[in-house]
Amino acid sequence: MSDADGVRRPGRSSARTAALARRLTGGELEAYLVSGTALVVGALGLLNVTSPDVVAAATLAVLGVITFDLLTGRRRLRRVESVLRGVADGLRPTGAGSVDPLLTAAAPEAAVLAGARDIRLVGVTLSRTIRSQLDVLRQQLADGATVRVALIDPTGPAPEEAARRNGLDANGGEVFARRVQPTIDLLDYLAAQATGGGRLEVRLLHFVPAFGMVLVDPEDPTGRISIDIYSHRPDGREATVTLRADRDPVWCRHFVREFDRVWAAGRSGDDRSRA
Repeated sequence: MSDADGVRRPGRSSARTAALARRLTGGELEAYLVSGTALVVGALGLLNVTSPDVVAAATLAVLGVITFDLLTGRRRLRRVESVLRGVADGLRPTGAGSVDPLLTAAAPEAAVLAGARDIRLVGVTLSRTIRSQLDVLRQQLADGATVRVALIDPTGPAPEEAARRNGLDANGGEVFARRVQPTIDLLDYLAAQATGGGRLEVRLLHFVPAFGMVLVDPEDPTGRISIDIYSHRPDGREATVTLRADRDPVWCRHFVREFDRVWAAGRSGDDRSRA
């Protein structure tokens, strides 16, 4: 096709040729060449135009080219995957993710405590935790585990403080003192039932801990720590976040040290142990 001034412009056929050339760049051109060579070699073998040795050698050469093309294609794919992963990481907003998957409202399951050798509990009254985990705690003590429990002292100022935090009146301290006493009774029951080499220790706190904790083998690589975030005037749901020693080593060490500080500040109750 030519313009009026005689200068030839690329027509429709040349545009198609350019588009075809773009499609045949890189891996596609190699694929067409290999396929064509394979067809020619196959035709020569069927027509007995050349000797079988030549056909076999050509077939091996074609297979080698195909293998090389597959390897280079995989390398290119890995490079593309690496680039896309870097782009995705760069586009991911920092600190904008939801914490909903990290926070739950579930109490620790018995399966988490089963098989543990080191169990540490911190809470206000721990009435629900001790009551629901009584059987597994008894089993772990029989198997030789160490269980340490820290909860508020019913005879100190902690019950009044807990009452104030829950919005109760001046007599609310008696409510918490009565709530913690059954937990202490259950701990005495556990000590009396212990038949193995386990050890049960209790510390009574003159203050209300800032959060509850369930530490399960926290010094081991497979340890777990559940943190209960207490609410002001709770409505029945307490947020819980679970840490794993292999995944969250920094914060696991932090809360292990926090447990040690709480434990050191408590008043030692009667050592509830059985040899």
